[in-house]
This record gives sequence, C-alpha cells and structure tokens, in this order.
Amino acid sequence: MKELKIKKVTSKNELKQVLQIRMNVFVKEQKVPPHVEIDGLDKEAEHFIVYLKNKPIGCARIKTHKNHAKLERIAITKHHRNKGYGKQLTRYLINYCKQKQFSKIYLHSQTHVADFYEKLGFKKTGKPFYEGGIKHIKMYMKT
Repeated sequence: MKELKIKKVTSKNELKQVLQIRMNVFVKEQKVPPHVEIDGLDKEAEHFIVYLKNKPIGCARIKTHKNHAKLERIAITKHHRNKGYGKQLTRYLINYCKQKQFSKIYLHSQTHVADFYEKLGFKKTGKPFYEGGIKHIKMYMKT
C-alpha cells in the first residue's frame, strides 16, 4: 500500500477536501443532517487526510480536552472501504496521540463498526446512544 499517504491537514485546500469527504460519507450516504456534521467545531480540531495515488479518499479529526484526545469524523470513501485503509488511518491517529502523550484516546463509534475499533485496542464503555440519527457507543483506549 505504498500509494497510501496519511498527513495532517496544512492548507485550506486540504481542509476543503476533508469537508467534501465528510459531506459525501456522512451527509449524503449516511443521512446525517448537515448541521450536525458541520458542527462549528472544526476550527478547534486537528484534521487529517488520506490520499491514495494523490486522490483524497479518507479523513479524520482529533479534538483534545486536557490530556485526552477524541478521534472524530473518521471516514473512508465508499469505494475504498474494506481494503485496510481505515485500519491504517486509525493506527496513524493512535500513534499520533501516543506521540503527543495523551493519557487516553476515545471515540464515539457507530455500533455496527465497534468490533473494528475493538480489534485496534479500544474498549466499549457505557450504553449505546444516538448521534446524528445513528446508534453509537463510546469507546476508549489508555495509552
């Protein structure tokens, strides 16, 4: 998978590409209301983009609070799923958080993909809840 490149967003153009992926995956495909997806919190987050052969195919953002990092908006475009790119992106985000020495990493996983995050070391906590009309569960990992 040498053609895969994951990097922190450093330009307005890259952020525009991230927002387009999120609109396609979450709003168009999963029917999340646009005002829920574009929540006004992007300015306080670090964004990451995934390129395959220089084409944007995935994204994520990290928001931080004290010594905790929250992984959010993890998305891979429909035609590129189930090829290991989501796993590579999530591992990249975990390693990034470990390098920044966050004591805990957490996320709100859609329940139908919680097993994916468990295999990467996250543990479920609490009861399922709805975000954007989709059932989620909180998951965490101590670093």
